[in-house]
Amino acid sequence: MFNVVVVTRDAVGERMAGPGIRATYLARELGKHFPTTINGSIQDADVLIGQPVRGLFKRRRGQKIVYDLFDPQVLELRELYGNAPSVRQRIHLAAEWMRLTFALRFADLLMCAAPKQREFYDQLKSSDVPWIEVPFGVDLEECGGHAAAPERCRGMAATQTSSGGMAAALRDNLVVWGGGVWEWLDPALAVDAIVKLNRDGLRCRMLFMGRMRPKPHAIDRRRDSRFDELLSRGKGLVDANADWVPYRERLSWLRAGKVAIMLHRPTAEAVHSIRTRLFDAIAAGVPVVATEGGFAADLVAREGLGIVVPPSDLEAVAGAIRRLLTDDAFHMTCVENLVRIRPRFAWEVVTRPLIDAVSEWQNQLR
Repeated sequence: MFNVVVVTRDAVGERMAGPGIRATYLARELGKHFPTTINGSIQDADVLIGQPVRGLFKRRRGQKIVYDLFDPQVLELRELYGNAPSVRQRIHLAAEWMRLTFALRFADLLMCAAPKQREFYDQLKSSDVPWIEVPFGVDLEECGGHAAAPERCRGMAATQTSSGGMAAALRDNLVVWGGGVWEWLDPALAVDAIVKLNRDGLRCRMLFMGRMRPKPHAIDRRRDSRFDELLSRGKGLVDANADWVPYRERLSWLRAGKVAIMLHRPTAEAVHSIRTRLFDAIAAGVPVVATEGGFAADLVAREGLGIVVPPSDLEAVAGAIRRLLTDDAFHMTCVENLVRIRPRFAWEVVTRPLIDAVSEWQNQLR
């Protein structure tokens, strides 16, 4: 029987980050058309789909493989390891480049999430492997359909934080940081903006949705000390959940806030990333403050989903947060725009090119 296997090395289940979320929904949408499993038998699969991780390659003639390059890991590692990587880090980075080169050469189909990503990979590619573009998606059922009411977006009290300091969140203007605090991001700038706004007389607070990544054994240089430094820098105005928020609760946490924020430093990673947490903000209907550069910022600016700011610009970040917290008409316009574009990014829509490609392979075997 024709079958598809989606492969991921990331956590899948109650608590998930971007790669696990993507694998889950790719498998769900493919499963509507073909027998599909996550991390099933690679040997027995007719079609393999996944990032170019260790061990993911064709095992027999007739197999097809789709390498998913939505996450530019070689660019992330360059930022993660810095200018003076250890021997072990250099070996890891070299291995990732080898896996990427192999994928670009031997895939039956390559999948990216944005045009900028394809431009980057095409510079490295020496074969004529075809491409499809599958951005990240939104689960419309989670949103309550195509038009979740904005009035429902403020009902989740912030509890179970590391210090309990967010108990008053519902009385405050809450800004939510939805993902991790990787080296290429700029969470300190967001914290400084919150401190500045309070110093200038606008009461607001900030919440990091989770300290620990759902896959604790993944290569991850974030330490408790990093969050401790951010919390100390926040002067009592910033807190973080002790654990990564369960996937099914993340929209409630976002809707407890009035603004979602995602800031990065100006790097090659930023240009080629899609910022998967943007899609949580779209699903939750929460306006966004984003640093310019890359897919997310372009979408925010083009569709009016919030405010785009220059990198490392404290005044601009504080001004953007202030406007979204105090200009109710502008805030509501952003919410309406977020609701408007949701159907465009429904998982059943964005995965259509992948389903069409797999259907063609299935027909060839009949």
